[in-house]
Order: sequence, then structure tokens, then C-alpha cells
Amino acid sequence: MTEPRARRAVVIGGSGFVGKRLVELLASGDHDGAQRADWPRFDAIVTVDRAPFPGPLPRGVEEIRADITSKGELERALAGAHTVFHLASVVHVGLGKSAVIDAVNVGGTRNVIEVCRALDVPFLVYTSSEDVVLDREPVVGGDESIPYPTRPIHDYVRTKIEGERLALAADGARLAGGGTLHTCAVRPTHVYGPEDPHAITTALREIAAGKMPLLIGEASARFDVVYVDNVVHAHLLAAACLHDETRRGRVAGRAYFVGEGHAPNFFDFLRPFAAVHGITIPTRRLPRRLAFAIADVNALVHRMTGLEPTFHRFHLYVIGQDFFFSDRRAREELGYAPIVPTREGIERTKAWVKTLALAA
Repeated sequence: MTEPRARRAVVIGGSGFVGKRLVELLASGDHDGAQRADWPRFDAIVTVDRAPFPGPLPRGVEEIRADITSKGELERALAGAHTVFHLASVVHVGLGKSAVIDAVNVGGTRNVIEVCRALDVPFLVYTSSEDVVLDREPVVGGDESIPYPTRPIHDYVRTKIEGERLALAADGARLAGGGTLHTCAVRPTHVYGPEDPHAITTALREIAAGKMPLLIGEASARFDVVYVDNVVHAHLLAAACLHDETRRGRVAGRAYFVGEGHAPNFFDFLRPFAAVHGITIPTRRLPRRLAFAIADVNALVHRMTGLEPTFHRFHLYVIGQDFFFSDRRAREELGYAPIVPTREGIERTKAWVKTLALAA
């Protein structure tokens, strides 16, 4: 009689912003310290990353240093895995070319899938992005029926599209031992929370240094945000659905936008965090047509000098016009609902922002 496979959860990208929080909640339960009944249970938890785990490693968690661009290192890291959460990704939205985003976001994802198949890993949850549908037109309450753009506006967008396509196409693939690989993708909207390495700190430092005297985009433009614990919750629900034979058929091979029903203007979103440090958000705005004209000039200057501009068209498409989504499919099919209310998420994030040195 074959022994049942141990439930070994492997978090690839466990040292990143969302990955670290996933590892922490897997190890200790939700923000109240309880294991939710709708989350899957695992016998072991492993974090895999090139970088060391930031801060104390949660009790009972194993750490493996590995690079997903190396299949050999991945094979060592994924040995015995039951469920893989693939969160490793390079976020690069500058105008300069970067071979790393292809190597990690596309080649790394291909490696993860191939190693899962070779090692008989039956479940894979892939972390995608709202940006896989980012195009030149606004998105108002968009859903998963929106197609990928035919001409991606940026290499980062292209690599996330290619990575998601690989992950979803792998659903139903045969494993080396004769089983089947089951996959799905979580598409978070813009993730925020304590230790956020992206928009909050970058934008506030730019404003504090006087590098952003005018706001870009329309005052009415809405920008979707989601607290990090809610994103982790969606990942765990997705895994639970893949594990459950009665729900798997509805979820496998599908992608899910995950938000929290909170889509403010980007600069309104920043205001409570700026206020913590006495940073004044400008009130005057560049008119839309002028903003796009300046973005095009910035792109020309970049081509001539190699200097990275403060903003270019990518930023205008994301925060300068409506770009927000419906998470109805996630609610209906995964059973998703935010576990941290927006007000609480903002307060927790403000407490963290207060510890930072932001002023010029």
C-alpha cells in the first residue's frame, strides 16, 4: 500500500513582500493567530528564495536558498513538495531593458512547471498581476473576460502575461509518475501593507524631495489596492480549492483578480501615509494631454541618454486613468472575502510608515 504524500508547502519567493507574509501566515495562522477552517493544512512549510528570509524565520519553517533560473537548484528545493506557491517575480517598470525579468518571470516559471512535473508535485498556485491586462484604455470594474493586450505596453507586462499563460496552460499536464498537475493563478491588484517595497515609499520620497511638484493623471482616476494579508488569504483559498476534488474542476486552469473593493485615486491613497510624516501632497495636476506629451519627451530623453525618467506612459496607464477590477469570480468560486478591512489595513500600514525615514 502506497503511503499518502506528506503535505509539504513550498513558497517560492518567500523572501519577497507577499511571499514573506504567506510564509508567516502559513506558520502561525491569520492576523489573530488562528488557523482558519477554509485554509489548507500542511505538514511542513518551506521558503525558497535567492535572498535570505528577512527577519526571524517562523518556527517550524525550513529555508532553502535557491534560484529559479536554475532547474538543478529548483529540483533540490521542491523535492517532496505537495503544493507550490510560485511568487518569485521581478518587478521592473523602468524604460531600460532588463534580461532578468525574462529569465525570472518567464524562464523561471517554465522551470517551476517542469520541475513540478518531474517531481510529481500535484498542485501549483501562481502569483500573477492585474498588469496582465494593462493596455492603453482605462479599465473600469474589469473582470477576467478582458483579453491580454496584443501589443503589451512594457516588457514587464509581457513577461507576466507569458508567465501566467505558462502556468494556466500547465493545468492538466501529466506528471512523471502518472498523476496530474493542477494549477490556477491569483491576480492581485496593487498590494500594500507593512514592508511594502514599492509605490508607497518610492512615491512619498519623490514628493518629499520635491521631484513631483504636480500630480499626474486625472483627479477622478481610480487605482485598485489590496492589503497583503487579503492576497495571502486568496492564495490559500485557491490551494484549498485545488486540493478539493469537488471544487477543483471549477477552479483549475483559471485566473482570479483579488482586491478589497477599495479603488481610490492613487494620490488620495497616499495622503494618510504622507500625513504621518507631515509630507504635503501637491494639489495641482498636469492636464492629461500635457502629461502624455511629457511622458513621450521623457521616453525620448531616455533613448538619448539612458536616464530613467520620473514617469512615463506605463505610470499614466496605471494611475493616470481608471484601472480597477471586480473580484466577483474570486468571491464566487474561491469563497474569497477580505479578512482585513481596508481601514484596519491602512492603520497597520501607517504604523509601519511612521518608522521610516522619508523626508528629504
